[in-house]
This record gives sequence, structure tokens and C-alpha cells, in this order.
Amino acid sequence: MHLEQLDYWFPLLTNNSPFLFAILDGQHNYCHVNERYCDISGKPQHELLGSNDIDTLGSYYYQCLKPYYDRAFKGEVIEAEIIINDTSQHTSLHISLAPLTNNDGNISHIILHSVDTSERHILINSLQESEHQLNQLQNLMTDGICVVEKNIIMNANLRAIELLGVTSKNALLGQALSNVLLNNKKQPCHSTQLEHITHSDNQHYYAAHGENNSPLLLATTPITMMGEAALLIKLTAATRSDDQQHKIEQLMQLDPLTGLYNRYGFSRQLDLLMKANTPLFMLYIDIDNFKNINDSLGHHIGDKVLQEIAQRLQQLLPKNALIGHLSGDEFAVLVAYPEHENSGEVIAEQIIALVNQPFDLRYFSKHLACSIGMVKSPGNGHDARMMLQNADTAMYEAKNRGRNRLVVFSDAMSKEARMRLWLEIELQKALQNNGLEVWYQPKVNAKNFEIDGAEALVRWKHPVEGYISPAQFIPVAERSGLIEQLGRVVMREVFTTVNQWKKQQLLKGRVAINLSSQQFENPKLISFVDQLRQLTGINAADFTFELTESTVMSDGEHTIQMLNAIKKQGFALSIDDFGTGYSSLSYLARFPLDELKIDRAFIKDIDTIPKQITLIENIINLGKSLNMSVVAEGIETRQQATLLSNLNCDYIQGFHFHRPMPKQELEELLLKEKIYLTG
Repeated sequence: MHLEQLDYWFPLLTNNSPFLFAILDGQHNYCHVNERYCDISGKPQHELLGSNDIDTLGSYYYQCLKPYYDRAFKGEVIEAEIIINDTSQHTSLHISLAPLTNNDGNISHIILHSVDTSERHILINSLQESEHQLNQLQNLMTDGICVVEKNIIMNANLRAIELLGVTSKNALLGQALSNVLLNNKKQPCHSTQLEHITHSDNQHYYAAHGENNSPLLLATTPITMMGEAALLIKLTAATRSDDQQHKIEQLMQLDPLTGLYNRYGFSRQLDLLMKANTPLFMLYIDIDNFKNINDSLGHHIGDKVLQEIAQRLQQLLPKNALIGHLSGDEFAVLVAYPEHENSGEVIAEQIIALVNQPFDLRYFSKHLACSIGMVKSPGNGHDARMMLQNADTAMYEAKNRGRNRLVVFSDAMSKEARMRLWLEIELQKALQNNGLEVWYQPKVNAKNFEIDGAEALVRWKHPVEGYISPAQFIPVAERSGLIEQLGRVVMREVFTTVNQWKKQQLLKGRVAINLSSQQFENPKLISFVDQLRQLTGINAADFTFELTESTVMSDGEHTIQMLNAIKKQGFALSIDDFGTGYSSLSYLARFPLDELKIDRAFIKDIDTIPKQITLIENIINLGKSLNMSVVAEGIETRQQATLLSNLNCDYIQGFHFHRPMPKQELEELLLKEKIYLTG
């Protein structure tokens, strides 16, 4: 294939691949790279062209691959597994290299395909380690363990061999269970007879070949082996010391990843302290946006972060503190007999600062944040379950208030949590049953006050409670993970409706659709919008996506990539509630924005704070100097509308002209206006 043809085919074949693809020239510089290089480096493709591995992945990485590049330029086709083992990382790569010839038959470039196999090797090693640890644990247990499939013993630990009176493991494996186990009537036992046996049954069994004929207690659990039903059988001598039971109980309470208490163990310790009426406080810690690390870098990197968080907590906290790893990204801290009334608040702030310190993640460092909920005993619960539930409620309140902070539980939160749960359940039903409506608030041209576009707004009419305010259900949708589904429903409805209005020439101007921060943070948004655009046949120029300042400022590089991808499809971009978020204006020049929307907070104070007029005028002039249109919202009087018109604002939106309305009402309004203007 000629290199000219590669300009066309290379991005089509490689951009959606999770692996690295590149074409290198004789100096080992990039002529082509796929999107995966952009994901790793955080740079757009055009900035990577002409650079090399040293700029993108580091000098050590390049030195490891350079000998293979040289061999490929000598005409060799290479497939190899290499290890990049610098001071901080251990990375396994599978690389493929092939030379590319020009019209003269000379090798001018090489093509590289690289796959990071680190996680696969780690998983294989982890499986081997886990299997070894499991075998070691089984052999350390004082109970016998057997795995039985179709009444045949497939595996057993050393204690099971001893209890069943067999000479060796080889002599036991492959034996029918009925050959080695007898019931209390000394009759052979088949595995199908044991499927629901627990220790509480107090039924004694006996080894068919046991010399001392000691009774055994059984407990069974159904499992699956290679897709086939099997049975895990625990054999216990009828007598057991309290010390042995204690050791097993300890193992059950620990988290194998971090060595901290697991949820069960932490709850047990909390329950014991509360039963003793011990004064204490508990912190429930959630690592904000931790899912992004697992999704983008892999679970093995996420596990390392969790282990480092556990180590940091152990180094920070007092010796009497109990620490638990409750689930994926959730930790808990319990301190009994606190020294001061505000000890919990002080330690929580120290933990937030601790988590905010950077973590080394492969080729770059990452700053994390955490949300913390705090409860105290006595006062915030009568048992461990309620304490954990209330602490979890306070933690989610911390997320609602902006994350990376502490919130102390109050009784009012419990009532609010029950209301949010009810709203979440009902909202889920509404999404399943098409129970949401899209309303529209028209925008008018500031020169002639004619309708020129609109903003799409979601409304929810509950079958019993009637219309529920978006201020109530939108935060619930964001917290419960329903906001993306809700956003897709709204977008599909708006695309379909507006496309019909445009074909009928009813509506001029663009229709704005609000994007939540969760929608915007999901890279899959781009492919969804593109597929929906093609499916509905819309003209992207008829639509504007509105984002808040806080959304676009949350992650600079990700924001630029997402905004450019949306613009590439032909949509306009608007900053909603401008002036109420970040004080820095540098993003206006960096980001490809088309519109500023002046927040209603500036408009409502025009009559009482004259200096607001100066602010509004400067915002309008700033927008126009950057080739952006300016929209003012919250216009409630004719005086406000006239003032903004005189200040050369482009569009006006507010109750003075039109309130939000169902699409049928807007359609009727548009028809009347069309007849009036054409008649």
C-alpha cells in the first residue's frame, strides 16, 4: 500500500482500537498515530506528529524499543514480547513491526502495533498466586475441604484426607464420595443427599476407612466447576477448640487486598464497641471518581491505588483507630474514646489532604479527592447497621455539596435520604414507562423580540404527586446514575421534534440541550450523539449543547478533546450560567465555544445594583470580541428586555416573553407567529 493511501486507511482502521498503532520514519518520529496515543499522552494527534516515543512515553521506553525499530528498518518483520522494567514501572508489551517500502522498493517507514500485556501477566500471576494461597489456606485449615462433582471427589485438602482415613491425596481423588463417607446409619452417602446440609443439622457422618471411627460434621455449598454443577463439602471433627474457631473468624474479617477489616469485620468491631456503650466517631470515606481509574488504566492499577490509600491511612491515624476497606472505593475509620469534641472533624480534614496528595499512575501522577460522612455514638444510631447507613447518607450529602469535603450526619438527612430513595424508584419507573416530558422555553431575538430558538427542559409529571420540580429529581438522577439515561431520552426526543419543526419551517434559530457533567465525562457520549444524529437525520447546526462552567473546568485535556469532538460533528457549544462559576476566563480562549449565557443572578439585581449594568455590558462585549453570541436569561420585565437590547445582547430568554411550555403549545405558538409574519 502506498503511503498516500495510508493517510486515508490508517485512522479508519486504528482509531477505535485500544492498542497502540504508529507509523515511524527513519528518525523514529511519528508520521501517523492512532487515538490510543492521545489517550496515554493527553495530547491531540496533530501535536504528536513529528514527535517520538521519548516525548510521549519516556526515554527508557524508547531505548527498549529502539533495537527492534533498527531491525525493522533493515527489512525484518518482528513479533516479540518485551519487558520494560524501569525504576517505577514493570510493563509487558507484545509488539509487531513491519517495514514499509516506497515506490523505489526502499524501506522508508515502519509500522508498529503494540499491546500492553501487563494486566494479562498480572492476572495470570495473580491467579497462580491466588490458587497457591488457596491451597495453602486449605491445608492450614483445621476443617477438611472436598470438591465433589457428580459424586466424584475432584479435589481435597490435607485435613480432608486425614479425616476420611485415606493414605494420600492421589488415593482420594477420583473416588466416589459414597466409597469414603457413611451416614449415621453407616450407609454410603451420595453427594445428592448432602446438597443442603449445614452444621446446625447436628447430623453425624463417619469415614468409611477411618480407624478411630470419629464422628464428622458436614456443611455443603453448591458451586460451579467449568460450567458444571458441583458441591463444596466442609468436614469438621465433632470437637473443636475455641482457639481454632477464633483463627478462622479472624480470617473471615480481613480484606485480602489491603489487609484491613472487610465490611463484615468492621461491622463486628463497631457492633462490639456500641454494645459496650463506648463513645466513638466513625468516618465513611468514598474516593471520588475512582471508577475512571479502573476504566482507563485497568483494575491492577486501581488495586495499587487502594493499597496505597490503606497504607497512607495506617500511617496517619492513631494506633487505636480501626480501619476498614468496605468495598471497591469505600473505606471507614473508627476511633473510640476521642480526645476532643472535634477530633473527628480534624482527622477527616487530614484524610482529605492525604488523599489529595498525588498518586503515581503508570506514566503520570494523578490527584484524587474523597467525600466523607461522619457519625458519632451515642447519638447517630443504635447499632452498627444504622451507623453505617447514616454515615453513608452523610457521605453522599458531601458529594452533593461538591465533593472533597466532610459532612456530619443529622436526622434531617435521614428523612431526605428516604425521599431521595422514593424519587429514585419512581424516576426509574418513569424512564421505563416514557413518563418524562420535554418542554421548551423560547428565546427571542433582542432586536425585534421574535422567537429565535429555544431551550429544551425536562419535566416529570408523577401520576399521583403531579409535576415534580427538576430541582428535586435532577440531583437524584445524578446521584443514582440515571442522569445519562435521562439525558439520552431528552436528546432523542428533542432531535426528533426539532427536525420536524425545521422541515415545516416553523422554528428558526437553534435549540439548546443541557449536558450534565456525568454525560460530558463519559467518552461514549460522542458516539451516541453521532449515531443519533445519523438516525434522526438532523442538521447539527440547529442545536446547541449547554454546559456549566464547573463542567468544562473539571478536566482540561478531557474537556478540549470532548468539545472538539462535538464541534467536529457540527453542533454549537454554550456556557450556561456564565459568571457564577470560575473566576478564570482563560478557558474562553482555549475552548471552542460559540455562546455565553448570562446567568439570571446578574439580571434580577439590575434595578437595585446599578453596577450590574456595567458587568452585563462587559460580558456582552467580551463575548462579541471572542466571536460568541450572548444570551441573557431570567428576563422578567420589559425594562430589563429594553436595557439588554440597547446593550446589544443577541438573544433574550425569560418569563416576560415566554415561560417553558409543552411542545404542543410551542408548536401552536410557532404556527401563529408564522401566519402573522407571512400574512
